[in-house]
Amino acid sequence: MKQLLVVVAGLPLIACAVGSAEAQQSREGNEGAFQSARFETTGLTSPSSATSTVSPSTVPQTFSRLDDSQTALALSLGTSYASGKFGTGSTTTILTSALGARLRVSNWTISASLPWMRIRSRSTVFTGIDATPVLVAPNLTSRSIVSDGFGDVTLGGSYSIAPKATPIEIELSGRAKINTATKDSGLSSGENDYSVGGDVSVPLGRVTPFASFSYRFLGNTAQYNLRDGPAGSAGASYSLGHQSYLLASYHYSSAATHLVNDAHEIFGGASTRISRSPLRLTAYATAGLSDGAPAASGGLALSIDVSRATARR
Repeated sequence: MKQLLVVVAGLPLIACAVGSAEAQQSREGNEGAFQSARFETTGLTSPSSATSTVSPSTVPQTFSRLDDSQTALALSLGTSYASGKFGTGSTTTILTSALGARLRVSNWTISASLPWMRIRSRSTVFTGIDATPVLVAPNLTSRSIVSDGFGDVTLGGSYSIAPKATPIEIELSGRAKINTATKDSGLSSGENDYSVGGDVSVPLGRVTPFASFSYRFLGNTAQYNLRDGPAGSAGASYSLGHQSYLLASYHYSSAATHLVNDAHEIFGGASTRISRSPLRLTAYATAGLSDGAPAASGGLALSIDVSRATARR
């Protein structure tokens, strides 16, 4: 089964490679039905990567993509705090700091993130894809237990397609959360998780609406049979200028077990590049619309465009 999931997670990248080859043949035959995605007026991807809720690694990656160049390496460090009762009588708090890295070469992007998490809860909560929390079972203990340490690493790959005759941009992606957390930390399911999905966006002047969808494959544990399921988001960004953006969106993800509810939440964020520097500062907040999501969360992230920093020397 694990081998099957690995193959499934890689299908978007395989399809993208085939699509790229077909596009190249088309360009040779009829002057090109597709063009490289031009990131001066780039499309937009979900601040949650459409895999669950937002995280301090996915949000800065989304904003840095808006003013990307054809080849770019970006690094980020972000921290978020989330709190909610998740339909129980006790409060769960989650503090997350995440290191993120993203390399874009033309239409290809690869990414990685490593979270440090501190979870205080009476429930079972694991590290999910892109440092997002996965609530598994509520109120298992009579008192709150604190688990902290480094969570699981997430690796991702995507390919962007921009049909020449339309402003639409499509991004196909695959992601894998690899079990790297120590067993004693209590932060990992001990299994790998995978997702496949896509984003569609349409730059329309200052406004860029988008919609995202993914399907998650969660590894079962000895104690829990986790449910695979869909996740999605929709929203839009607004450009305040070449360096600053606002973004608002809605996010949904299916519950990991029958013991908890699906997650529904709304997101709002703002990001600006610090004047005369390669640094970008991002702030964001969420509000839960269901028991399956935190009641509220907020975060800050600082990212650096390494390509810009190198070019300034």
